[in-house]
Amino acid sequence: MLGDIKVIELSNTIGGAACTKMLGDLEADILKIEPPKVGDPSRYEPPFLGGTPNPDRSALFLAYNTNKRGITLNLETKEGQDLLFKLIEDVDVIVESYPVGYLDSLGIGYSSLAAVNPKAILVSITPFGQTGPYRDYASSDLVIQAIGGHLITGGDKEREPMAFPDTQSAFITGRNSGIATMAAVLHQRQTGQGQHVDFSEMEAFAQVWHANRYSFTGEIAGRGNGGGQSNVMDSMHLEAEDGYITLATAGTSGADSMDAWADFFELPEMKDPQWKSIRVRREKWQELKALVESKLKKMKKYDFFQKAMEQRLVVGVVQSPQDILNSPHFAFRDSLVELEHPVVGKLRYTGPGFLADNENTASGGTAAPMLGQHNKEIYGDILGLTDQQISLLGGSGVI
Repeated sequence: MLGDIKVIELSNTIGGAACTKMLGDLEADILKIEPPKVGDPSRYEPPFLGGTPNPDRSALFLAYNTNKRGITLNLETKEGQDLLFKLIEDVDVIVESYPVGYLDSLGIGYSSLAAVNPKAILVSITPFGQTGPYRDYASSDLVIQAIGGHLITGGDKEREPMAFPDTQSAFITGRNSGIATMAAVLHQRQTGQGQHVDFSEMEAFAQVWHANRYSFTGEIAGRGNGGGQSNVMDSMHLEAEDGYITLATAGTSGADSMDAWADFFELPEMKDPQWKSIRVRREKWQELKALVESKLKKMKKYDFFQKAMEQRLVVGVVQSPQDILNSPHFAFRDSLVELEHPVVGKLRYTGPGFLADNENTASGGTAAPMLGQHNKEIYGDILGLTDQQISLLGGSGVI
């Protein structure tokens, strides 16, 4: 879908890698540039496939760097900077996630890149943006979740705030910065002009309902609502015979929702008028939970899921990663892709989340590159350097 878009990735964070992975899964031409010898920091993050620490075996790196070619280049050398300028002469996008001012200090900031390629788009992904009082602060996934307003809503009312797992800021950064990148590409294609996209992870995370709700109403949702500490019928995770499920009153005709669930569970007690009140359901949540689970604990989670959905009731199964990878729905839609890595072998990946003309755009792609895997191809075949020149650049630490 994006086969005519060329992207250079200078990122050293998961958020930046997630942005270019999303574009690469849509068939954009991604060239990832890493420091010589050490490479991307995520290469050293466990778990490692096979159990042995190795820069080509990090599950985190392998997950976020599919459909990219990879080279090494020392940006802090004059020779390395000259090579970078040659590489960007005909690219559309450069994605970077270095600290604010780092590229400028090397003489390869936006103004220098634009002088070489006026149509080039520089997407700078930083925790707090290129301007403002926080611009120079360091950060992490937990910090972004906290300062972006998510932690205040996570967890139980009587406990401290709880973070979401699995680098949530990287997911949100990757999606949102990818959208910003494509908007800039659309502008570029219409005008021939590049621009500097200043992306703030904090601001992307703050684009959630909680902040807007407070802005509109002055209300703070607080903890204990999502995942529901007391909301049995709308978001509490309830126990079935072989796992957990979640109910909802959505789709059950509003005021008659409890009657619909009473009929489904064959529990006439749920038709008691008191349960039609959300306030009462929350006040007496333990009683209602025991009533519902008296039936649920005798039901298999997927049997319940199928039966409830067939009756137009809205429910969810709490799935494990194993459940997801073995999902018959995923299998039917070819939502998973299998890619071959030269070191760790075949790996299965989730796709981009949609099909285009019934095709998974990530199918037929490539696994994450080994460190410097495409040096010969890029420096030799594309830039025209000889084997001797490439060898000298490697020996001097430039590549």
